Amino acid sequence: MMKKALVALAISSMALSAQAGDVMLQEGFDDVFSLPGKGWVFTNASTTGGATDGWTQGTTAAFSAQQGDSTSFAGANYSSAAAGGTLNALLITPEFTTTWGNTISFWLRGAADDAYSDQIAFGISQGGTALSDFTFQSAFVVPQGEWTEYIYNVAFREGTARFAFQYTGAADMSNYVGLDSLVISDVPEPSTMAILLAGAMGLAMSRRRKRS
Repeated sequence: MMKKALVALAISSMALSAQAGDVMLQEGFDDVFSLPGKGWVFTNASTTGGATDGWTQGTTAAFSAQQGDSTSFAGANYSSAAAGGTLNALLITPEFTTTWGNTISFWLRGAADDAYSDQIAFGISQGGTALSDFTFQSAFVVPQGEWTEYIYNVAFREGTARFAFQYTGAADMSNYVGLDSLVISDVPEPSTMAILLAGAMGLAMSRRRKRS
């Protein structure tokens, strides 16, 4: 059974029906190794460091991408930390301009193996890339066996921000997780803006299951 992921600074009981506006950032992860050249930041602060350095190109040995070529997704596995260690591998977006509301959508999937559970936490900063710059919500277990879409609606002051994906949890209890099809867009509709204004610096999330 999937567990609901709740955001620590969520706007309570927030129902959103706005359509996405202008696309500010879109990434299909066709070439994960090229992401630093686009402003993405990779940080592996796992204790202790393992055989791999956090997020990398997806592999069909685990599963295929949510869309596009079969390996066109970002993946991370338990070996980002040594045996007995704690995972803390971050994949951080480039800076994007914030309005009074931004929609961040993406797809996640865990490898189908009941013996393990992969955990992800999401965070946002005002443009910084240090771990201390981010406000993270609690980690949750990523659904296994199918891609699941997540949609975050961000209430944030006008300026810039970065969004972080934190692969976390005990390395010995983790396996493999994938990230695909990220889109960040603004939310221009006045009714949605009014709702977002009521929850300054909050994050709200809705989740939709769509395809296997």
